[in-house]
Amino acid sequence: MRLLFALASGIVVFQYWDIFKITRLVWLFIALILIAWSFWIWKSRQAYRLRWLFGAGIFILLFLWGFQLAESADQKSIFPCLNTKAIFVATLSETPVEKPNSLTCKLLVISMYDSINFVKINAPAILYVEKYDRAKSLKKGDSLLLRTTFQRPSRPLNPESFNYAAFLQRKGIGATAYVSAQEWLCTGNHQKFSLMSLAEASRNYLLQLYRKIELSKNEMAVLSALTLGYKDELEPELREDFSYAGVMHILAVSGLHVGVIYMMLQLIFSIAFRRAKSKILSTLFTLCALWLYAFMTGLPPSVIRATTMFSLVAIGTTLNRKSQIYNTISVSAFIILLGNPNLLFDVGFQLSYTAVIGIVYFQPKINSLFKVKHRKLKWLTDLMIVSLAAQIGTLPLSLYYFHQFPNYFLVTNIIVIPLASMIIYLAIGFLILSPLPFLAAIPAFILKLSLWLLNAIVGFVHDLPHVVSVWHINFPQLILCLLSIISFCFYLEYKKFGALFTSLCLTLIFTVSHLLISFNTFHTQQLVIYADPKNTHIDFIKGFNHQIYTTDSASAVRNASGFWKSHKLNEPKMISKANSSFIIDNHQKILILTDSLLHRKTTTLPLEIDILIIGNGLKFRTSEILNCIHPKICVIDQTISPWYAQDLQQFCLKNKIKCYDVKKCGAVRIQSPTYTSNGKTTRIFTKNN
Repeated sequence: MRLLFALASGIVVFQYWDIFKITRLVWLFIALILIAWSFWIWKSRQAYRLRWLFGAGIFILLFLWGFQLAESADQKSIFPCLNTKAIFVATLSETPVEKPNSLTCKLLVISMYDSINFVKINAPAILYVEKYDRAKSLKKGDSLLLRTTFQRPSRPLNPESFNYAAFLQRKGIGATAYVSAQEWLCTGNHQKFSLMSLAEASRNYLLQLYRKIELSKNEMAVLSALTLGYKDELEPELREDFSYAGVMHILAVSGLHVGVIYMMLQLIFSIAFRRAKSKILSTLFTLCALWLYAFMTGLPPSVIRATTMFSLVAIGTTLNRKSQIYNTISVSAFIILLGNPNLLFDVGFQLSYTAVIGIVYFQPKINSLFKVKHRKLKWLTDLMIVSLAAQIGTLPLSLYYFHQFPNYFLVTNIIVIPLASMIIYLAIGFLILSPLPFLAAIPAFILKLSLWLLNAIVGFVHDLPHVVSVWHINFPQLILCLLSIISFCFYLEYKKFGALFTSLCLTLIFTVSHLLISFNTFHTQQLVIYADPKNTHIDFIKGFNHQIYTTDSASAVRNASGFWKSHKLNEPKMISKANSSFIIDNHQKILILTDSLLHRKTTTLPLEIDILIIGNGLKFRTSEILNCIHPKICVIDQTISPWYAQDLQQFCLKNKIKCYDVKKCGAVRIQSPTYTSNGKTTRIFTKNN
């Protein structure tokens, strides 16, 4: 665990601080001196007193190694030819994923040709291809010739919104592009043999076998996610059902699924190899079968983690070594981070490990509180305790990332986990018997009924009242919550009053921070113009209540729901309007200009207003607008084209009018007495002026 902590510290530090190479060399020199010194005094009287020297040296070395791994991963995501219209040669590195309006393709851009230069690139990127018949025939390994412009993924423009650019960067991708139907050509398929390609081909073959069962769309999506980790067919509504029911974890192949397979393999091979001398052979067959299953799922990180853990447990059992579970968990995480350090920031990676740690630590503690002797009742109680322990472990991260807590998770897990385990066994039985269709029909029929029942149960729970509790926490509150839990665990282990006092103090600070957010929101009056390239959204906030003028209410929810939850705002009142509106709010005159209201209008005396908001993709003449009205502040939303926005900004600059372009500065927040843009606050006006 200490070695993992050192490696992870280096990875985290790289994300937030830059350490000069000369400084790293100095630290490396210090680490080597500490290690050499520890060996030099090995047999002296000071060896025990200075035993920390070796550990400190190793910690520094692993810290620097983690920093270097993160730096190397970051360098691979750099795309060298951004914002250049040219012809690119690329190869699809994954099978395209079909979206409502396009196909999302992950590709390796090999080279670039423009009118002057030929540049070798060899960098990954994301390409969005216009959706039509020819594009649907694309497959992994296809070589493409395309004319487009690769750009850096856009940063989040709305407060509390998902940072897609950082997400792609941690996936090793530093550029995205869109290509229309006429601007690309497939020049053939040149797929090279690789382990991952073979794993993906194996998974696709198993998916084809599943499709022969004639399942419904949702049943097929759940089966492929549950047994093979293939989630591309999961609809957003189905994801929401499982998330609200508190069983989303069963759709991600991880420790639960690998554990079910491991227990089945242990049972089979322990019967096949009963002799003590065959114990090694039994373990070898178990490991081979376990990694074969991981291979067939496409080798996702969660499966690699779980398979590594169970492999270490199996090897330790064979060697008659008692497995130290925390070291087993740490070894698997250490190995995975060596391969991809950015996985440390992956939500699935974090939730997977916190769930396992929660089960390992809290399950025995909770289990000791209940003395159940009845065998069947004990099985039910154990299942509830495991679910509760996993929820305790993942609670802080779940609230931070998803802002909700499933209220019926205990009841749902009692029913769903055994049913999911049965589905895994039935799926394996079907796959084994698939060469014999008349025998495979039996598990296929039961499998179909089980999937229908699973979806029906999850759907029923989703429709229950108060199915989730919404609770938004920010990053400082996440740290407070984690430290409070760790301090309480320390108290449980060592019965130190100081640890309990620390935990209670941190909990108090956590509670006070929530009250402060509510207090600030209650006393806040502000106007927010959100960023959206296709729609206009203006939010009038007064305390916990607010109303939104929008051209698309569904789009407003997608762009602003994170901000509403973080400030504990109530559900908004939606006012869907595509025409212009004149509003007097808090003694401020506001004009929302979204149509040709001022087209061919003249006036001898311009109307004095406080705020002018131009949106809905309006194409206008600057002189027409500003000859009729004279604003103190002008806000141009993201729907306005760059040419019109630039013309209006120049006019405002000449006439000393404050102008803000949402496309450049992000969502604009105007409040009394401050204006906030992209996290930076500057004083603009008060109620009286």
